[in-house]
Amino acid sequence: MRSLNARLMAGMLAITAIGMVLMALISTAALRGYLMHRVDGQLQAVRKKPALARVGDSVAPARYIILNMAPDGTVRAVSGDDPDPSAALEQARRMGPGVFFDEAAGGRTFAMGGMRAVARVGPRGHATIVVAPLGEIRASLAWLIVTELLTSAVILGVLALLGRWLIRRGLAPLSRMATTAHAIASGGDLRARMEESPSEVGQLAGAINVMLGRIEQAFVARVRSEAKVREFAADASHELRTPLTTIRGYSELYEQGAVDADEAMRRISAESERMRRLVEELLELARLDKGSALTREHVDLAALARDAVADATAVEPERPLTLAAPAHLTALADEGRIRQVLANLLANVRAHTPAGTPATVRLAEHTGSVVIEVADEGPGMAPEEAARAFDRFHHASGGDGSGLGLAIVAAIAAAHGGRAMLRSSPGAGTGVRVELPRGGQVLEGVVERGQPEEDQRGQR
Repeated sequence: MRSLNARLMAGMLAITAIGMVLMALISTAALRGYLMHRVDGQLQAVRKKPALARVGDSVAPARYIILNMAPDGTVRAVSGDDPDPSAALEQARRMGPGVFFDEAAGGRTFAMGGMRAVARVGPRGHATIVVAPLGEIRASLAWLIVTELLTSAVILGVLALLGRWLIRRGLAPLSRMATTAHAIASGGDLRARMEESPSEVGQLAGAINVMLGRIEQAFVARVRSEAKVREFAADASHELRTPLTTIRGYSELYEQGAVDADEAMRRISAESERMRRLVEELLELARLDKGSALTREHVDLAALARDAVADATAVEPERPLTLAAPAHLTALADEGRIRQVLANLLANVRAHTPAGTPATVRLAEHTGSVVIEVADEGPGMAPEEAARAFDRFHHASGGDGSGLGLAIVAAIAAAHGGRAMLRSSPGAGTGVRVELPRGGQVLEGVVERGQPEEDQRGQR
């Protein structure tokens, strides 16, 4: 298959050649018509001269032949300086007197072989014929055709050189685009971009650059997603291996008689329960990631908060818990998921603060949204830990949980179209804030992690 460069060049030359041929044909036909009309005019002018009938008068223009034909068909040359009138004489004898006398009566010019002629009948019944040879006209037309052919050949040659240069220059961006595309395909460097310009090719390059940008973003997102999946699998395997190892260890100790049955069963049961909770939390996250439908209904968040505080107080009576909430605060949400959010946040307080550390559960209403916040007065978190608080399997210092509690809170908030935020600093306690759309609409953003305290205050 020929290249685009060759096809454009061939097409341009073919169109130009066709145009030149048509122009040559039209110009040759026009010139021939003009010259023939001029010859006919000259013949008519000679025919009208009174002296034409007098034999021997030289009234014809140069290279014209005057013949005289008797009624019986006898014809002879009278005047004219053509070097060879024999062709005209032979043609006149072949045509016969009838044609000439008929044409003379009409006064028209007529073809006489390869010549033009006009006839006139004199007083004595003789026909005088003026013949104009067309050799010079044919020579002029032949010279014109040769000149046009040579000129066309030169023009086509020059046009081929200039056209090749122009086409290569015009298609150079396409060649560079192809080179860049091959480099991307072979090397996988999605950061490479096409050269843009105001031309049509430049606009194509711009569109391709936009596409490459989106492909790069999708590829980076896929790589990150795969990395997260691998990290998640590794963390899950590690978290599951710990209770399994403990269960196996106590089973072997019991078989060896190194530990009594009650202690072995107690530890095996505890580790089994830990593993069960971990598996349930993993399944919960998987369902949330999959986008399982929420059972949305109008829920009184204040009532849910009171229940959560009561449950937490029953579990840990010595911890001061304060509820700062209106009597009623409704929102369109999944009641079970919101209970889980409150339970996880309060469990997080119990797990990461000393016994007796005060904590507060706050509910507030903002324009179009509701806020659930659980804040403690514990030791707080270092900035690097706060930045990873919502990461799955992230264990804060001193924590012995699964590392999935806050990750589930963030996932539930995102499923509701809201967001989860955290503020914490060493010695200043920790506060987790969950913002949900009151009517179920999606809020801008999903999860905000590790923001400085002043940023969090600006969002309240």
